[in-house]
Amino acid sequence: MYSLDQMNEFVEHKIREEEWDVRKAVFVSPSMNLPTNYMPDSPLLGNGDVGVTIGGNPEEQIFYMGKNDFWAQPSLGETEEQRRDRLLNEDGRRTGAHIMTVGQITLQIPKLAGAEYLQEQDILNAEVRGTFKKDGLTLRMRSWVCAEKNVLVTELFSDGYAIDLRVILHAGAKGEYEVYNYKNGSDEDLIWFKYAANSANLPETRRVAAVTRIVGGEEVRYKWCFDNAEAYCTVSPGTNVYVVTALTSNLDDLDYLEAAKETARLSDRDMIIQLQEVHKGWWSDYWKKSYVEINDPLLDKFYYASYYIIGSCTRSGKVQPGILGSWVTNDRPLYSGGYTMNYNYEAPYWGLYSGNRIAIAESYCDPLLDILPLGKWYAQQKLNCRGIYLPVQLGPWGMTCTTYFHGQKSNAAYGAVNLIMHFYHTYDLDYGRKIYPYLLETGNFWEDYLQFEEGRYVIYDDSIHELSNDRMNPILSLGFVRMIFKSLLELSQELGIDSDRHAKWHHILEHLSPYPVFQKNDKTLFRLTEEGMAWNNRGALAIQHIYPAGVLGLDSTPELLNIALDTLEELNRWSDYNAFTTYYPAAVRVGYNPRIILHHLRQACEEKSLPNLVIQHGGGGIEDASTVPNTIHEMFMQSHEGVLRLFPVWPKEEPAKFGRLRAVGAFLVSSEYKDGEVQYVIIESEKGRDCQIQNPWPGQAVSVYRNGILTEEHNGTRFNLNTKVNEKIMLVPANR
Repeated sequence: MYSLDQMNEFVEHKIREEEWDVRKAVFVSPSMNLPTNYMPDSPLLGNGDVGVTIGGNPEEQIFYMGKNDFWAQPSLGETEEQRRDRLLNEDGRRTGAHIMTVGQITLQIPKLAGAEYLQEQDILNAEVRGTFKKDGLTLRMRSWVCAEKNVLVTELFSDGYAIDLRVILHAGAKGEYEVYNYKNGSDEDLIWFKYAANSANLPETRRVAAVTRIVGGEEVRYKWCFDNAEAYCTVSPGTNVYVVTALTSNLDDLDYLEAAKETARLSDRDMIIQLQEVHKGWWSDYWKKSYVEINDPLLDKFYYASYYIIGSCTRSGKVQPGILGSWVTNDRPLYSGGYTMNYNYEAPYWGLYSGNRIAIAESYCDPLLDILPLGKWYAQQKLNCRGIYLPVQLGPWGMTCTTYFHGQKSNAAYGAVNLIMHFYHTYDLDYGRKIYPYLLETGNFWEDYLQFEEGRYVIYDDSIHELSNDRMNPILSLGFVRMIFKSLLELSQELGIDSDRHAKWHHILEHLSPYPVFQKNDKTLFRLTEEGMAWNNRGALAIQHIYPAGVLGLDSTPELLNIALDTLEELNRWSDYNAFTTYYPAAVRVGYNPRIILHHLRQACEEKSLPNLVIQHGGGGIEDASTVPNTIHEMFMQSHEGVLRLFPVWPKEEPAKFGRLRAVGAFLVSSEYKDGEVQYVIIESEKGRDCQIQNPWPGQAVSVYRNGILTEEHNGTRFNLNTKVNEKIMLVPANR
């Protein structure tokens, strides 16, 4: 018998701090690359709205502060008609929309000049701990951005003798002093600044305030110094001193400066302790959502570090992070710091769905829903189509960062990938209703843009690569069109709407052109287009219909699987500027050699990672944060074809274990692989849907325990389980 208590032991994640010690990022010297318009390589902190990265020598620690909603908006003061005319006339240019840095807080401690440098990025507790030693003095710093309040706390402790501390609060980019609507000052108990992202004095202008207060120091003084505001104190030995900085925007509170001041003033020692408890509680809950156990310390480290990166820069209800996450350190970030739609915006979220950390992905859809009116206008004006047509880079609130389309018609469909993943992993009908208009408009576009010729639907003038100017049937769009109409059929049925459109959607799916193929090196491979570019030794667009589109997998025909495997072999894009996020999970989806996949995944972690554990191939910033979790999950469990498979692409001799990974159908699944076979499967059903399973023990009968009671046995290669809401089901071999 297997009781509910035994089931819970298998699925619960027990946090053991000693296991997390080896998952830290360790820095023995400061970053030489700050500020930067690229991804920082320095210690990272964040709460999904505020991001902080730390640079500077021991005597001058610089905390670069960013905020996801602090955007310059070029359209302020324009009517919608004026904005659209400008965007149409500026075809092929950047619009001026971009995210900006907030500023820096600098801690100057002259006595630490030349001190030993050590910083540790502790991902378990989401804090950075610094230790600086010189001439009998050891100064310890601990910094964290509260997970549920926009407060940066740096705790200082001197072990040795008293030191003088100078705190400098600077608005805008480091070394620059020209900012809009700038004011700063000092009060009796704090220093502050406020300024705006635009010169226009309009309600829509994004504004931000930073307020800093010292708690626990001796001889504390605050001073206005024209361009900066400064604070001073003495840090006595054996005493904890806190530098508390509150950040508030006018999206958080219309009276944003006073709100930030109030937060800072309330942050006495007791409040700081409470905030830290809240902070640690949030991260503890986050880590407990699911777990994996891999017999590989390197992959284990980067698996959890990847979740730290995305967990530090994304939250529901907040403006979503752009290509650099929340870590924007100057005012001219890479690609405007926006949402690049041909994979960079979508990719960081992919590990959240199967990793059961889906709640922080709730607002991924916000920029897509906000852009609907402009996308529909673009489709009508540029292509005379219904539906939506999107440029390559978006911002929040319906903005575009560029008017470049690069000849690609697939950007809107690419954006739909995450919406579809989210729905299938939750079957949340409220979420389905929310995102259905976007999916429907994407479908409307393809209904109009597809050409029906000689019994099949054809795509013309859609570039597979940016500016590749292809004539016919790019394989990426063929995959996305299948994905869109398959999902529209299923979601509309769940919602009970648009049944009158099903015939058309079925007709498209049944008559869409097949994936183009060609011969190369005596192999049949996927061709990038039917007419146009055949092959490219850069990128992974030849396999993105496999992943993330999800329209090819282990249930596909042997012919398609062989073509997919040969294409992956010929591409050999294990280390590529843009391919990392899609190439690895695609290889797993079609059954590529797991040993080779793991070898290259380890190699990427070793050779392509920054000191802060961000994996960086060069294509952007945070997009690689999904690849290690996503690849491991697909090796442990696959469900995208409506069939639950356990350890389908995993080395037989390697032990592994996971708890509460999220499967399509709103199931939380736990299992273990040992001695060459699956040990058990536990399924927690959130929505009470049927669950089809590939028998984990081929040729054996399977015993089914429901809520701890043996209820039935199943035989066969596959079998179906009826489930109830919140039911826990355990599967084991019948002979055990």
